[in-house]
Amino acid sequence: MVKKFSFIALISGLFILQAFPQEDLRMKGFQSITEEAVKQQLFFLASDWMQGRATGTEGEYMAGDYIASMFGLYGIKPAGDYTELLRNSRNSSSMGQQRERGFFQKMNLIEYQPGATQELSFSDKKKGTVIPLTWKTDFDAETGDLPADITAPVVFVGYGLAMDSLGYNDFSGVNVRGCIILRLPGYPGSHDTSSAAWKKFHPRDRYGEYMLNRAKNATAKKLGARGIMEISFTNDFSDNWAANVPFRFQNRFYEGKDDPNEFYRHRMKIPGDTLDPDPPFIMLSRRAMNYVLSSAGIDPLVLRNQLTATMKPASRELTSLTAHLKTSVNSRIVKARNVIGWMEGEDTTRTIVIGAHYDHLGTWNGYIFNGADDNASGTVAVMTLARAFAASGIRPKYSIVFAAWTGEEKGLLGSYYYVSHPFRPIDKTLLYVNFDMISRNSPDDSLRNQCTMSYTKAYKTLENTASEKVTDARLGLNVAFRPSEKPRGGSDHTPFAEKNIPIIYFMAGWHDEYHTPYDHAEKADIRKTTEIIRLAYLTIWDFATGKDIRQEENRKN
Repeated sequence: MVKKFSFIALISGLFILQAFPQEDLRMKGFQSITEEAVKQQLFFLASDWMQGRATGTEGEYMAGDYIASMFGLYGIKPAGDYTELLRNSRNSSSMGQQRERGFFQKMNLIEYQPGATQELSFSDKKKGTVIPLTWKTDFDAETGDLPADITAPVVFVGYGLAMDSLGYNDFSGVNVRGCIILRLPGYPGSHDTSSAAWKKFHPRDRYGEYMLNRAKNATAKKLGARGIMEISFTNDFSDNWAANVPFRFQNRFYEGKDDPNEFYRHRMKIPGDTLDPDPPFIMLSRRAMNYVLSSAGIDPLVLRNQLTATMKPASRELTSLTAHLKTSVNSRIVKARNVIGWMEGEDTTRTIVIGAHYDHLGTWNGYIFNGADDNASGTVAVMTLARAFAASGIRPKYSIVFAAWTGEEKGLLGSYYYVSHPFRPIDKTLLYVNFDMISRNSPDDSLRNQCTMSYTKAYKTLENTASEKVTDARLGLNVAFRPSEKPRGGSDHTPFAEKNIPIIYFMAGWHDEYHTPYDHAEKADIRKTTEIIRLAYLTIWDFATGKDIRQEENRKN
């Protein structure tokens, strides 16, 4: 009788497997992605109870607990740090310890801002004079999380560019090791769009300009500069230092007596394992700039025009001038958490990582920065995809990691921490999928259907697969595909791209309420958000179940 029952059970099991092929399992997960599920999660994460989810705050911890509870509810396994749990033994009165993974990947961050000491002075050997400057009248300095105490000679390095591929290097013929460099903003021709220099050096877009400045700072550090001084032809620096604003600060997003720029003075960084400070960055007023350059007989406007016309460096040591910078920093350690879960695949070492940052800007001066679009929307995508893959009942070929990052608004800290402390070896990560701001419409999106999918250019399969899903599933999306060699920028795909991991990055559109207290959940386009999550689900499904991400490339070879 027992053998007969077992045979019947076996036949029934085979029937069930045949009745639910992989396509049916995929649709089972797809059907769990509903507008109502998206809406309810978004409204809770972006509610006032979360207090704007600033990194390391009570509100962000509450949001993290909520995300972890949803992962657990859906059957996603913890993939965070191990914890030591105390448990009672049933057979004795003694207590035992057990190591068990939790959902939280914990980290310490340094939060810092300028301290009370901010001093800069110039000593001129020829004149025998010392000129002390006043903070936020003639200079400001960004020294990071460590105080500075530097006395060093000054070297003028033009624009501070080293672009050997274009035959231009401001550091050729000068030694800046142990010196404070003084440089012009931008690049040759940056003030004259009709010049040949502008056509030669101008970056393609705003991101290119951002990367150009990063490269300038990196070069100065590599060559041993102890500090960087930069001047402004537009006097923007001292404009930002103004102490009085008649009556109050006021624009269409903010009104109050406190300077909104102070909101961003609290910065954070990952401590790291070594003391390797970046050179302090010093901003000079126009009159301070003129004083420094006049000691070397340099007229900054004449020199700027000369560099634009000749495209040849004019760097020189300011032999009589020495600068002294002394600053203090107020800092503290802040504990923060990524939320990490995973679905075990047939291959437990190779992973696809799906992520979004769940932190935002917090509260300030009575305002709550709810951050519904930035980035409760992306976080909801990660949770909804976790639910969908779990609901499908499939065991994918590759394991899937679901991640909610902390500290994105402070410099992509959570995602950078993860790539240095991954759940599985980072070189075993097959694909990273990022969501940031997927719930709103750009002003020119009258049909409310536009979104972008940035991806790693070498993997055309990513675009082809997503495009196919838009058509086959009749998704109401007009997707702009944006390939680039190594996609970077201000979101959490950047640390993965820097590790040469293929990425996909979904975004819906820009809006005027970005980083204001008015990024509220009721303004979200829930239908569009849901469609983007559905597109991501269908696209990820193919790769998680075994589709070769290099399909087109392998065919060519």
